[in-house]
Amino acid sequence: MATGQGGAGAPEPRGGARARQADAATASGASAAPSAPAQAAAPVTPVTASATDGPTAPEAGESRWRGWFRDPATGRPVWWVEILILVALYYCYTATRGFADGDVAKATRTGETLVRWQNTLHLNMELSLNHWLQTVPPLAVACCYYYATLHFIVTPGVILWMHRRHGPNYSRARWTLVFTTLLCLLGFYLFPTAPPRLLPDAGYIDTMAKYSGYGWWSANASAAPHGLGKVANLYAAMPSLHCAWAMWCGVLIALHARRQWVRVLGVLYPCATAFVVMATGNHYILDAIAGWTVLGVSALTATALTRRSGRRRPARPATGDAAPAVLEPPRQPGDVTATPDPLAAAVPADDQPPANPGGKPRPAAGGLATL
Repeated sequence: MATGQGGAGAPEPRGGARARQADAATASGASAAPSAPAQAAAPVTPVTASATDGPTAPEAGESRWRGWFRDPATGRPVWWVEILILVALYYCYTATRGFADGDVAKATRTGETLVRWQNTLHLNMELSLNHWLQTVPPLAVACCYYYATLHFIVTPGVILWMHRRHGPNYSRARWTLVFTTLLCLLGFYLFPTAPPRLLPDAGYIDTMAKYSGYGWWSANASAAPHGLGKVANLYAAMPSLHCAWAMWCGVLIALHARRQWVRVLGVLYPCATAFVVMATGNHYILDAIAGWTVLGVSALTATALTRRSGRRRPARPATGDAAPAVLEPPRQPGDVTATPDPLAAAVPADDQPPANPGGKPRPAAGGLATL
């Protein structure tokens, strides 16, 4: 019910209240000195601040330098940093092997102990494989190339592939490889072990030395190139890093490759590596088992580490255009908060006047009481 100007309680036609409200608003806008309540009820243009405002100058400089080393979208190190880490880790591995030759007599005793254990467990298969391989010279040469090459090609290729194509699983894969390598280095230092081909009077044939004229490897240093025999540690058989790295590559390829035949190759790769290292007289079967065990422990450690770091990492803001945050000025004493018009919802949309006629700002209504 609205109180009209010419009668007491007389009903007005439909939409009359809104029409009179619009007229009063126009008259109020034309007045030179609006009343204080009108000024208080006037709409305040909100001040918007985008959530994606640019950082300050120091923050921008820090972000630029951080962008050289880390991908801002994923938080992972960029590819060339990963390559440097792997190269440094490999040279650390090579240097540690060179300095951890250990006692030859102790390494020989450890190798003979492993042979006795394997005979007790009926696992001594290296000697028969080694003798059979010599009967197929082309296969023996291929195994020598396999041993001297793929170990240093497939592993870096898989880590780069994981970095580029499987980012969410990359951190766990990388830390698994790092922990595996470090634990194997510790095993080389603490337990120097002579490989089967260096055991005296054991009947093994040094396949790499026999066919060294077909490749670049030295006759006295297994897979090391000519002239680098003193760098390699000849008594670093336990655990087998060849088998550990091959299993790491095979599992990742089998889990993440898209094509079926590539996944099959991932399954076959660690099996072929185990055959090659035993047939060429470079490792025992217990070396391979120890390498796979170290890989499993490293994988569990890397999983725990990445899960903990994932929980502690703060949530990153979503990329793209973010909705602007609306910041209203603080209210002053005497401000009147505008309330929605109850009659606006009661009047049909067809009878309501335009919200902003003529495209001009609409002043606040004043002097008209609605019930």
